[in-house]
Amino acid sequence: MRSTLLLLLLLLSACAVPTATPERLPTRAVTPTPTSFPIAAQTYYEEGVARQEAGDAEGALQSFTWAIQLAPDLAPAYVARGGLYLAQGELRPALADADGALEADPTSAAAYALRGEVLRLRGRTSTALEAFDQALNLDPALGPDTFRSRWLAARAANEGRRLLLLSGEYADSHPQGPLRYYYSGWALIELDNPGAAISTLIKRIESDPEPPALLWFALGQAYAANNSWQEAVVSYETARMLVQSGDTSLAAHSDQPIVTLFGALGEAYLGAGRCADAEATLEYALEVGAPAAEYGAALEKARICQTPTPTVTPYSTTTPSVPGGNQ
Repeated sequence: MRSTLLLLLLLLSACAVPTATPERLPTRAVTPTPTSFPIAAQTYYEEGVARQEAGDAEGALQSFTWAIQLAPDLAPAYVARGGLYLAQGELRPALADADGALEADPTSAAAYALRGEVLRLRGRTSTALEAFDQALNLDPALGPDTFRSRWLAARAANEGRRLLLLSGEYADSHPQGPLRYYYSGWALIELDNPGAAISTLIKRIESDPEPPALLWFALGQAYAANNSWQEAVVSYETARMLVQSGDTSLAAHSDQPIVTLFGALGEAYLGAGRCADAEATLEYALEVGAPAAEYGAALEKARICQTPTPTVTPYSTTTPSVPGGNQ
């Protein structure tokens, strides 16, 4: 019992913090320099990848930056950091990192792909397509990952021939995919053959028990190109109902699918003479981000066509008789 009590006292005394008597230091005391343990740039890069996968974008940016500072020729770190900037909408630093990666490694297919996407989003579609071509020449395996970006760039550039080639590429990799009819149909529209596009799209829509909104949207565009405005309205309205019920297929066609859908529907209403519907729909498209330069003229037409044409006041062409005058 005594030994147990003594052990307990010793343990308690060990936990107590003794009060230290402060000692005076020399006025010229030197602060010791901590021993440095250098971390390799590759380690920082891998740490950044791990942080990015964990959802820590800011931490990943810092790690990639440290990696670049230690190894300015580490191209993957530039590409990774540029991808984060791109995801945050920071296009200028993203492009700078793509160029930095290519300066460090001119054979980096990923850097060309990053550059192409940034240029596409900045509206430089022709240069973007050149960058994507370089990426695929260096690494054909990037085809599926860059397909959407290449399609959107070619569509923005109105390159019908390239769109037709891309539609074939999609059909080869998705032989049973319903969206392959959208790609072939849209290419036909760009090649000024809306009639063939209408036939292609209707055939698929009629055979599909649940055709996606994207097929209906493309059909509406084909009808609009054919000046068949009432049919275009029906097709766009069907696409709108599907989107409102949760269909997300229009994301393959546009970075702003809602803006694109309502802009097209508004113009179709205008073509069909439904001016009030056109005004309301185009106003909504502008509210959710449509560029005024693209839809402003159509909105003005929708407002003007609702204004009644002034009726000319009729005036008699005969001279009235004057009371008391000569007959």
